[in-house]
Amino acid sequence: MNTLFYGDCLTIMREKMQAESVDLVYLDPPFNSKRDYNAIYKDETGRPLPDQVEAFTDTWTLDAERMKVISDLQILLSEHRINGESANFLAMFLKGLSYTQSDMAAYLSYMTERLVWIRSMLKPNGSIYLHCDPSASHYLKIVMDVIFGNRGYRNEITWRRLVGGKSDAGQYGRSSDRLLFYTMSNDFVFNPPRLSKHNEKTITQWYRNEDEHGRYVSRPLTAAGGTQGDSGQPWRGRTPTGHWTVPRILQRRYEQETGNKLEGTVRERLDILAENGFIDFSSSGLPSWRRYLHEAEFPRVHDLWIDEEVKPLSRNAKERLGYETQKPVTLLERVINTSSNPGDLVFDPFCGCATTIEAASRLGRRWLGIDITIHAIKRVARRRLQERLHLILGEDYTLDGVPQNWEGALELWRQDPYQFQKWAVEQVDGFVTVKRTGDEGIDGRIYFDMHDENILQSMVLEVKGGENVGIAELRSLISVLQYENVQMAGLILLNEPSERQIRNFKKNMAQAGHLSVGHQEYPRVQMLTVQQILDGSKFDLPRPAGRTELPYDNDLFSHSN
Repeated sequence: MNTLFYGDCLTIMREKMQAESVDLVYLDPPFNSKRDYNAIYKDETGRPLPDQVEAFTDTWTLDAERMKVISDLQILLSEHRINGESANFLAMFLKGLSYTQSDMAAYLSYMTERLVWIRSMLKPNGSIYLHCDPSASHYLKIVMDVIFGNRGYRNEITWRRLVGGKSDAGQYGRSSDRLLFYTMSNDFVFNPPRLSKHNEKTITQWYRNEDEHGRYVSRPLTAAGGTQGDSGQPWRGRTPTGHWTVPRILQRRYEQETGNKLEGTVRERLDILAENGFIDFSSSGLPSWRRYLHEAEFPRVHDLWIDEEVKPLSRNAKERLGYETQKPVTLLERVINTSSNPGDLVFDPFCGCATTIEAASRLGRRWLGIDITIHAIKRVARRRLQERLHLILGEDYTLDGVPQNWEGALELWRQDPYQFQKWAVEQVDGFVTVKRTGDEGIDGRIYFDMHDENILQSMVLEVKGGENVGIAELRSLISVLQYENVQMAGLILLNEPSERQIRNFKKNMAQAGHLSVGHQEYPRVQMLTVQQILDGSKFDLPRPAGRTELPYDNDLFSHSN
């Protein structure tokens, strides 16, 4: 069944997906643009949030995790049957970049680690489109050449993502992205894409003549290449330049209009056509035929996509979901129509706002999507799948990886503590912080208004998934109130504390006092367990900004696995 996964695509591919099961992959991963995008949160709160709030962070650091991937890269490639000099080159290339362009090395190691797994998901006749921008496209092509083989390379497509472009001092305007198109073998699906109409310039310059059947252009009845056979001999006093030919369109037109089969040698068929008025002769006796506009195929799409059919999204487009880097559905429809057939399985490992999912669903393809942000999963499930596509959870698609009970939360913690923290923060209307803490430090914030001020106040959140959470962790959280500009603090625990711990926790939390807002008081420090959150409990504080006004609710996930 169609499935929307929550989690890191690397983990999902390793543990939950079947090898050689996918017909087409489209991925629009982070671009290494060195930008942070939090417009989606401004869309919810009406105001931009502080820089520490996680939305889509496209900056990279060569930390210990990335360095380990680079140092072990040859082993990883070998495990995926990628060996030889090209594998050695890629390993040395990333190691060299780690000294000269550490951020690029970190980004490429992240992508390489996932692309080798994506390759293992593709069928032997599968295809992949990697969407990127010029900041890293040339580096990614090297990675793709190694993983998919330079013989698997088909095209580098240029797509105009902006009309006008963005210009910095000393640069030409930047207005395009790249799509790197590769296939697993020479046996692959390719339905040649065509535009849906003719270019007006082509019509006026070429189809200038018109008769009762419509606009037409006169075409010769010869083709390049000489021959000694019948088609190379003189006909009606004319020796062909190359050889005579009977265009298929002309033969089909004759048979449709006369009801007779057009048979014989090339010159015999030309005689029949001439006798029945299907061939024109100039004053000098030069033969030609009329190619009508309505019979001509629409122009083939080439590797420069600047046409109106895949034009960039406007700021007020109805399909916009608040994502700065959102792509138009028509772009994905072109990719999917070209490189898959109805019923095929389309996979997007960075599905974000789920443009791929919508296009695949509309075109009768099966789909799998993965996103690492729980907020994106919720937003997609409501806005894309239910409101736009009218899909029913449990009937048309499933959600995987979103905990529905304590056991599911425990499994998420064991699988990926960071994703567990993100999930827990979002469950209480919080926003996740950028810093990846791994169960230490501040994991999120809940924003709220106080005293009708136009400044968002916040409750800091810390999530603890381990079993040994003591009073020291609570006191550390309480101390945040003293040195950070925050009004409240909340502790989320995966495991239920003992009665003795609860008494100690309550005693220390009470010492932090209360926050007065209007005529109501709120404990400055509070605690919730995951089970309480799953049962519907929230922190006691002024109305959170943004989250509770979203067009989805927790009941949306009641049928998740």
